[in-house]
Amino acid sequence: MIQRYRFLDEKDALPLLERIGDMTPEKHGVDGQVYLIGEYAVVHTNRLKLRNVVFRDDGLVFFDDVIDRLARLYGEGVQAMPILGYCYDPGSADGEGYIIQRRAKGEELYDDALLCRFEEWTQDEEENQPPIGAAVKDYLLERTRFVSDIPQAHFDRFVHDIRAILGREILIDFQGKSNFFYHEAEGFQFIDLNAHVDSFYDAQIERADVDAWTAVGSFVPCHFAPGTEAFAPTALADRAMQAFDEAQRERLAQDNLRIFEKCLTALHRSGVAEGSIETALGRIKIYGQ
Repeated sequence: MIQRYRFLDEKDALPLLERIGDMTPEKHGVDGQVYLIGEYAVVHTNRLKLRNVVFRDDGLVFFDDVIDRLARLYGEGVQAMPILGYCYDPGSADGEGYIIQRRAKGEELYDDALLCRFEEWTQDEEENQPPIGAAVKDYLLERTRFVSDIPQAHFDRFVHDIRAILGREILIDFQGKSNFFYHEAEGFQFIDLNAHVDSFYDAQIERADVDAWTAVGSFVPCHFAPGTEAFAPTALADRAMQAFDEAQRERLAQDNLRIFEKCLTALHRSGVAEGSIETALGRIKIYGQ
């Protein structure tokens, strides 16, 4: 097992790894599990040698560079949760090991495990699922109302941080709303940052347009409607939304429009090119509009 604890003493790292043997993961992802211990998050993964799934990084040179960039961003006040260290089995095919990082405060922007019951990409599976219960419906209504009440200043900072992270060529996964946390004092925080944008690895890929990506990604706190070009898999499906009565759908739509307006205001204040904003608006369809 190779151990590299970049911003964490080994004497602090080893007890964390020992503890997770008796723990149940807090979250399960496609390629790993997450354990939460105090101020730390420990991620067990079997893809540590892969950047953005497809790019090989067998010596983890690229991963080390991501860690350095995240540390600099965090030191500048950007809420990109830093990676403190890792260990892995060099003989494993794609890199089985553990990542230790600073734990985000607050809660997920939305819990994807609940939200997915309403999204387009799950609707074929929904035929075999039990009816959407009151607790899941209440979660969507109450969480959307909560997000709509977040202060404008935190949305402004969110867009600023998106632009800063992308400006350092760090990839943000905007498809999962669980990749963002919110805390009433800290504001929005970013997790699951473990790769550069694709053009960093392949010169044949056009360099990422930071303003274009920022303009689209800044609307991730919103719910999208069927027919949206960006975020199409996560649009709220018409069939699923029939679980709500008309008054509930209207409430959800109005709260979502408040979120949209705050995202749009933040973008206009951010310095992102107006042309990029207009292009982004043409690629999204907001639920309730």
